[in-house]
Amino acid sequence: MLLNYKITNPEAPVPVFFLHGLLGNAENWGTIVKKLDRSAPGKFRIITVDLRNHGESFHSDEMSYPLMAADLIELADHLRLQEFHIVGHSMGGKMSMESALANPARVKSIVVADIAPVQYKSEYSIYINALRDLDLSGVKKRSDAGKLIEEIVPDRALRMFFLTNLKKDGEIYKWRINLKGITSHYSNIWEPVKGGRVYSGPALFIRGGASDYVKDEYIPLIMQLFPAADLETIDGAGHWVHSEEPDEFTELVSSFLTSSF
Repeated sequence: MLLNYKITNPEAPVPVFFLHGLLGNAENWGTIVKKLDRSAPGKFRIITVDLRNHGESFHSDEMSYPLMAADLIELADHLRLQEFHIVGHSMGGKMSMESALANPARVKSIVVADIAPVQYKSEYSIYINALRDLDLSGVKKRSDAGKLIEEIVPDRALRMFFLTNLKKDGEIYKWRINLKGITSHYSNIWEPVKGGRVYSGPALFIRGGASDYVKDEYIPLIMQLFPAADLETIDGAGHWVHSEEPDEFTELVSSFLTSSF
């Protein structure tokens, strides 16, 4: 099955896939897409994607980075793209790494936003379980659901981010995301990217200066897998580096992509 996608500038010469993070969707890249299009008019064919079990893409009982990388290749084949660039944040960044390592002849370059190819401790499980167990029968609007999870998710911005996954279906709300499929293979999301392979193409890792997802101690492993990699730090930004500092992020991505073809 094909991933759901949207193309901006379908006739532009440089195809770039944008991959969101856990519990996100293609719409998360809206601001960056507009800024990138303005920075280089008509240059980038921007393809924003809903990953499996997210957004409007298909639901599956299986979820792993090799499977998600295969999803992307299937979509590229459908779009008749032999070569392409990838920009990915967090989970989407790990998927970018896996895609490049598994298909080095097809991936022209990758931009990885605030994630490293390492094992992480599982985060957000308490939140995801709360979403999964939420009784939506009495929810008439998103704010109703927000009140139900306010105690478990006190951060309003994070709460609003989670609730973008609620979709009205007639008179009731349903989750767009496949919470069962995600929780069944939740540990796979935090696993390291498999080693023993090298991607020698251009790679840019962008980390938030206020985030601890890409620590200095992870850099040797990044360079082992991606020997041509560059690392940029956006001071003051947290894990959602692209939404917190969109201008600086877009400038880095635009400059890197332009130099990679």
